[in-house]
Amino acid sequence: MEPSRIIALVPCVTGPASSCLVIYEDWWESMSYCTVEKYMQTMASFMGNDNQACRKLFKGKRGTGLLFNDGSIFVQVKLSDKAPSLGYVRLSAIRSLYTDGEGKCIIGLSGGRELLTHWSLPTVERHIRLVRDVLSPKAGRKELEWKAPEKNPIRIPAAIE
Repeated sequence: MEPSRIIALVPCVTGPASSCLVIYEDWWESMSYCTVEKYMQTMASFMGNDNQACRKLFKGKRGTGLLFNDGSIFVQVKLSDKAPSLGYVRLSAIRSLYTDGEGKCIIGLSGGRELLTHWSLPTVERHIRLVRDVLSPKAGRKELEWKAPEKNPIRIPAAIE
């Protein structure tokens, strides 16, 4: 349960209860039988973080991010139309952003995989910029530079149902 090894938490609906798919940087995946939020709260407790204090930095806005003691920053993105719909992606694992034919944003992750979202590209960029500016002030105000990948990546479904 090291935040620095996790690159994405994807909400899943399996059976009567919600669960989440945890994707690691070596592309090992594990299913956790709790919600994404519960997983993040457990990880924060394990790391000695206070997620509520972190969220207060965003003044009540939804779809923000979390900073862990090891320096990992996670941004919330909408990964499903059904509740629970918000998952998390580690900011440093994002390599590219582009849109599909329907205008939905696709996040290119380290290792050449993709994560389909249910937000538009400007919305995802706005959330990434907000989280980066609040939680990582050293990054400054430089513009985000995203482009579509040049090879055929492996796609991860937005939410597993």
